[in-house]
Amino acid sequence: MRTYLAVIAHFIVCFCWAQQPKWSLELSSTVEYRSLKLTNTVEKDDKPIGGAIISLFQNGKQINQVRSNSNGDFMITIPGNGTYELVVSYENCNPKKFAVSTLGVPPDIGDDRFKPTFNIGGVIMAKPLYSIDYSALKQPMAKIAYMADSKKIDDDEAYTDQILGALSRLKDAEDALIDKFITAVKAGDAALKKNDCPLAKQNYEKALATIPGEAYPTDQLKKVGLCLSEKDNAAKKEAEKAAAEKAAADKEAADKVAAEKAAKEKAEADKLAKQKAEEEAANKKAAEKVAAEKAAKEKEAADKLAKEKAEKDKQAAEQAAAAKTAAEKAAKEKADKEKEEADKLAKDKAAKEKLAVEQEAANKAAADKLAKDKAAKEKEEADKLAKEKADKEKQLAEQEAAAKKAADKTNAAKAAKEKQDAEKLAREKEAKEKQLAEQQAADKKAADKAAKDKAEQEKSAAAEKAKSEKDAKAKEESERIAREKEQKQEEESKKQKETKQVAETPPPAEKPKQNAAPAENKKTIVPKGSDERNRKTKKKKSNSDHVIRQKL
Repeated sequence: MRTYLAVIAHFIVCFCWAQQPKWSLELSSTVEYRSLKLTNTVEKDDKPIGGAIISLFQNGKQINQVRSNSNGDFMITIPGNGTYELVVSYENCNPKKFAVSTLGVPPDIGDDRFKPTFNIGGVIMAKPLYSIDYSALKQPMAKIAYMADSKKIDDDEAYTDQILGALSRLKDAEDALIDKFITAVKAGDAALKKNDCPLAKQNYEKALATIPGEAYPTDQLKKVGLCLSEKDNAAKKEAEKAAAEKAAADKEAADKVAAEKAAKEKAEADKLAKQKAEEEAANKKAAEKVAAEKAAKEKEAADKLAKEKAEKDKQAAEQAAAAKTAAEKAAKEKADKEKEEADKLAKDKAAKEKLAVEQEAANKAAADKLAKDKAAKEKEEADKLAKEKADKEKQLAEQEAAAKKAADKTNAAKAAKEKQDAEKLAREKEAKEKQLAEQQAADKKAADKAAKDKAEQEKSAAAEKAKSEKDAKAKEESERIAREKEQKQEEESKKQKETKQVAETPPPAEKPKQNAAPAENKKTIVPKGSDERNRKTKKKKSNSDHVIRQKL
């Protein structure tokens, strides 16, 4: 059973191999890379590139792949009797597609002597521009197939013209975008020249928003950063100077306010003390006046009482003298009869009267002394009260003066302390601001150093990467050239063998004239000597320029 299956499988393979066409299409072209340098002008440079990848797909499966050589040239073999998609790609560029069909070649043409070639005429690759719609590039740039009317493999000119129109519209969109970028960059340069750093930054950022990643506005933004930093430093110094002047002015104003407040409080305290002293002096004077008036009134009353008593005593004495005279007269009238008794009675009466007078005089002297003692005591008490009041008022005034002095001292100490605290706060603030400025300067210096180190590391890494890629590409190119050389040698050896076989083989029988057509297909579909095809080739390459600036 296994043997039977093996025989069937072998038969199927042989049958399929027999059905495969014995001819293939050799498609060639040159790949160029268009670099676009954007500053405040536009610089374009086209040059051939090696290492572009040319892939051939059938039904989504890759069946062949080659790379362009150092001159940008490539040649790829496309099997007959099939439909294919040829994709030209390069790093960071849109792939450029071509639809290739080798179907429809008549059997009498597509024999082993049919060796068609086709030259696309040039493929230009370029990096895409931001915000441009490249959906048109998803379509094949050309449709290459066997043309029955001309019996050649050629491109569909109507389709090619349609694609070229779409590419022309892409070019217009790109030109408008580049003009917008250049306008923003020029405005940034003009602003930077005038030292208008914010406006320069705005325009350079606008340019980068239009086409991101460009080096020129990025480098200019670094200059703008330095300009802004210098302006910020100048503004900061001005702010610090203004702050210091304000702090000094605030301190001077605070000192002035404190001094005025202290002077005002002292003046008010002195005024209150003076008013109080004047009031106390007035009260003391009034009290002394009241005491003096009271003492004068009391003395006047005492003198009046003493005078009235003296007058009464005098009147009594006069009355007593009159009575004595009358008695003596009566006694004298009784004369002799009662002379002895009268003398005795008169003598006793005179003694009694003398005693009464002496008693009255003693009583008057005692009353005068009592009145005098009372007046002196009352005056002494009044003087004592006035003195005590004056002493108390003096002590109160001294206490108030001491309190005022202590308050003045406290206020002065408080003002001095507030002044000292304000000066201390100002010094601390100045020290903190100085420390902050030094810290910011140190941080900026460290950041600049880190950025510089990072840039140097990235530059070194980029250089190493570029060198590695260059070495790899050189190695790959060398290997590819060796493979092509080996393949060429094999083909030459094969051709020599075929030539030898043809020489040894008898000439074949004559065929109809219609079989002469394949001989033309051995030539390039776009021969260099044909003016018509050369014009078409130039037209394609000229229109490819539109594509090349796009991401193809």
